[in-house]
Amino acid sequence: MEGSPPAWVSWTSTDRYISKAFFNRKLSSSLSAFTHWISMDPITADSNHLASYEQVELVALGFGLAFRALWIAQFPEKYSDVPTHIINSPYPFLEYAQLSHGIQDLLSGYEETYVALAMPIYDYYLMIYKDTRN
Repeated sequence: MEGSPPAWVSWTSTDRYISKAFFNRKLSSSLSAFTHWISMDPITADSNHLASYEQVELVALGFGLAFRALWIAQFPEKYSDVPTHIINSPYPFLEYAQLSHGIQDLLSGYEETYVALAMPIYDYYLMIYKDTRN
């Protein structure tokens, strides 16, 4: 497990919408930086076991916030007071699908250990995984 998530992957933000940095591919808080962090397998601890609950929760939060930002960028008319930086997003909606493949890749080593539970959140489904080892 290496690195830290981008700054927007946080429970402490009170902003209604994600920051401009998310949409700037060159910044360390961009969607690109998040996908790079995810590619480093942040849910696997050094002992090759599932990382702490807090770490896995941050990964889930990051995916949820990224999905929401991409969704709003695609369908801004469904929301109020959408900032210009979201309306002018450089990301095609294809990023939404690619991000979902990132989840699949990340969890591929844990499918026998966890059972997926689908939960509707906003306009998409958040997948929650329950430990079935005990």
